[in-house]
Amino acid sequence: MMPRTPDNKKSPFISFSYTDPSGAASKSEYAYQYIRDCILSNKYAPGTALYIRQLSELLKVSRTPVKEAISRLAYEGYVDLFPDRYAVVAKIDYSDVVELLELRECVESSSSYYAALRHTDSDLTIIKQLVAEQKSIPFSESGQIADCDMRFHLAVANASYNRQIIRTLQGIFEKFVRITLPIQKMESRSRNSLIQHSAVADAIIDGNADEAKRLMGEHIVDILTSVKVYQYQNIHLFK
Repeated sequence: MMPRTPDNKKSPFISFSYTDPSGAASKSEYAYQYIRDCILSNKYAPGTALYIRQLSELLKVSRTPVKEAISRLAYEGYVDLFPDRYAVVAKIDYSDVVELLELRECVESSSSYYAALRHTDSDLTIIKQLVAEQKSIPFSESGQIADCDMRFHLAVANASYNRQIIRTLQGIFEKFVRITLPIQKMESRSRNSLIQHSAVADAIIDGNADEAKRLMGEHIVDILTSVKVYQYQNIHLFK
């Protein structure tokens, strides 16, 4: 069976479902997931100080699982540790973002090409639903737009029926998600995204593989342009 992305109506990377430590594998995992989700969603923006005592009180767990969670996040590069029992959310590595987008251009151009050739009726239904969903979201709701955006790209990858493309894109998005929400707050980015998604979807539906590949490549390049603008306007959030 081909690997599929998570539920079409749920974000695959940001859950905010960790409201009760009893539902997590451990209190440390609960703390880790909560803090990581807050970082990925920019609730805890780069430069935000994270104090172990405050997080312990907020999450209603002891300090030990919070320390373990912070150490894990530091190892993964999400936070910088300091000796006085606190950490700071790490700045976004601009070079990493650019390299991820260059990789996305290669991977997603191919995913769109093969999606146009290999899609099923079910795949087209999902892609159409996601375009319609994005159209219904007000431009002010950047979180919903960012979530729908990721699900659209993953739906196209699913329709390619190439396991390596699907797995690669899932890995890319897990690293790219920190920048997804901020750039979707730019109304011009959200408007362009909707127009470009619609065009890519039409090419896939028509079975025009070359056009789907070209349009998706241009879409990713346009995202890179938005990232450059955002980085210039928010230089303090990047390293």
